[in-house]
Amino acid sequence: MHNVLVTGAADPLGRRLVEHLRQREGIGRVVGVEPATSSEWIEGVELVAFDADHRALVEFLNDNEIDTVLHCGLAPDRSGRAGGPREARVIETMRLGAAIAHPDVAVAAWVVASSTAVYPASSQSPLLHREDGDTATDEAVAGSLLEAEDYVRDVARRSPHMNVSILRLQQLVGPGVAGPLSALLSQPLLPAVVGYDALVQLLAIEDAVAALVFAAEIELAGVYNVASVGCLRWSEARRALGRPSLPVLPFEAGPLAPLARRVGIPHVPDGLLDLLRFGHVVDTAKLASAGFQPAYDQDACLGALSRHPDEVLSRAST
Repeated sequence: MHNVLVTGAADPLGRRLVEHLRQREGIGRVVGVEPATSSEWIEGVELVAFDADHRALVEFLNDNEIDTVLHCGLAPDRSGRAGGPREARVIETMRLGAAIAHPDVAVAAWVVASSTAVYPASSQSPLLHREDGDTATDEAVAGSLLEAEDYVRDVARRSPHMNVSILRLQQLVGPGVAGPLSALLSQPLLPAVVGYDALVQLLAIEDAVAALVFAAEIELAGVYNVASVGCLRWSEARRALGRPSLPVLPFEAGPLAPLARRVGIPHVPDGLLDLLRFGHVVDTAKLASAGFQPAYDQDACLGALSRHPDEVLSRAST
């Protein structure tokens, strides 16, 4: 890993990754990019065309002698950014892959940050989701992620000279992060779904960055789950944060969510009901066997939330 390209560099995860790499010894150049259609500008991040004609991107990769690509622009729900689309950016990923796989490009490692949203949360789901287990193909978010992952695997098959890894990231937390679960845990009054006490799992953004760098450095290949150490019950998370809770019925607030937020009534946001009913925990043994160990556990993840709840909520509301 010498010259590195990071996509999604305007989002909290991509930005943190760029900052980390630029401070790391042995790295020649780090280029953060966003699609040319992006309206956001950040110092040190270039806007690059991700249009149907990928020759401009091929030229960019060659001109910058990029040998490693870290793609953080696939899964909006694992970018650390609040709001925006939930479905995966499939087309951008396909155009990036077409450029990387071009015979004139010398990329040796492509690391793709995907999402554990590919796994279902239901009464029929296993306690631990493994990389070779069932996926939630009937859901729009999971379906778009799996479509993108299938394309990435196809690129890997057609490009045996390149090591391609897909890291399925768990729910992100940390300073500057506004993930779905971290935003809910930052509420001053937390919902306790009547009749359920699900297992939940978080991923410190520092561990996410470290896993992406690890995969790039050893040129990892394959699909891997990523989470910080352990898991915990929803009731344990509430107690650890020291915040009061109120029982709520097992229904999403739906169109009443904005009103509930304004008056401070705890509610289950859209998309999190099944998680709070049935839990969502992934098995990280495969990545551990490759040599990666997270630096944070679930208590440390909650500690970051307890220190910065207002920052998370302000980002989640924008």
